[in-house]
Amino acid sequence: MYQHSTQLSRHQQSVLSIIERVCSCVSVVGSGVVIATFVSSREFRKPINRLIFYASWGNLLSNVATLIAESSLQDSPHGALCQFQGFMIQWFLPADSLWALAMAYNVYLAFFKHYDTRRLGMLEWKYVLFCYGVPFIPAFVYLFLSSESRGKVYGDSVLWCWVSLQWDFLQIAVFYGPVWFIILLILAIYIRVGLTIWRQRRELRKIIRPTFELATDTTVSGDVDLHGTVQPVPLDSFRRHSTRERSPTSTPNSSHRIISPDVWSTQNHAGLRNAPPGTAVSVSSNVSPTASTSISHHNYDLGRSGAYTSPASEAYYKYALLFFAALIVTWVPSSINRVYALAASNHYVFGLSCASSFALPLQGFWNSLIYITVSWHAIVTWFRHVGNQARRTSSATLRPLKSSLRRLSRD
Repeated sequence: MYQHSTQLSRHQQSVLSIIERVCSCVSVVGSGVVIATFVSSREFRKPINRLIFYASWGNLLSNVATLIAESSLQDSPHGALCQFQGFMIQWFLPADSLWALAMAYNVYLAFFKHYDTRRLGMLEWKYVLFCYGVPFIPAFVYLFLSSESRGKVYGDSVLWCWVSLQWDFLQIAVFYGPVWFIILLILAIYIRVGLTIWRQRRELRKIIRPTFELATDTTVSGDVDLHGTVQPVPLDSFRRHSTRERSPTSTPNSSHRIISPDVWSTQNHAGLRNAPPGTAVSVSSNVSPTASTSISHHNYDLGRSGAYTSPASEAYYKYALLFFAALIVTWVPSSINRVYALAASNHYVFGLSCASSFALPLQGFWNSLIYITVSWHAIVTWFRHVGNQARRTSSATLRPLKSSLRRLSRD
């Protein structure tokens, strides 16, 4: 029987195999929940959920390989089961990092190119080809690559059958290296977006504070005063107002309506919240034409430069960050384990190997948690719908029985 070429004992290898299989089962359940709910209801088909749905298929197929664990190495490290396991791991494990890159690219397009949901959806088929096509190339080539001194590429890699220790330089050059390059690229995108959001909010406060003070000093019919907290404004609102301001058919009154219910909202004053819709418009109509024109020009410059983004874009950014955090949690333990092993001439530490066995198979589980977080309202609604259907079904089933009992009681 084949013996592992590491310093891990047989018992330690069995423990690693158990960890891999348990975590893989948890991940399979999570991926199954994502796929089942996404297919069953349109309520789950939000933009970020669509990418998680596509990524879940790769998570599911990679777990097929991790469930095999060390069984592929029992008889021979070059058998058909070993080659299949190595091929699946090399193909689908790194695909998750590419899906994280696709999400980051969507964030970039939404913030800086003003892509809407429809335009982002048109890119999805390209993402599928990219995220699953790129890692397929080396995975397929490795099936046929071998040498007299090293043997086949797929072989014993301690945790399972993957790129063998004789080809350990490929582990860094074609697997861990590209994954960490992608992670750093994603991090750069999110840092830029985060700085942009911070600058937008700072500039927005500078612009709307004087506008708000000007409006509070204006007398409104009924002596209504404005108090409250100014909220961020979607980019589309500024664009609508700037378009009116630039339109050749616009009138002075249309310029005054730059300050409108679309431009601010209040949280702390109940009277304003319950005031009639015309209140804010009457406020804007009392603002001097000079002040209103100044505000409209400033807002137009901001809208034209893309200085303000919609709350939906910021929400997408936050959930994409969660996906990126899951990517970090998945790859840090495994990367540390591999780098240490290469530096120590393929000497593996049992603790690091346990962390790697725990983290890598859980990709699908972490992604399913993000999916549930994004879709929590839809999940609650779905459960209510299922409960209502179950009650209606039970009621319809019991109705004939109740009728029969009534007839018997009458007789």
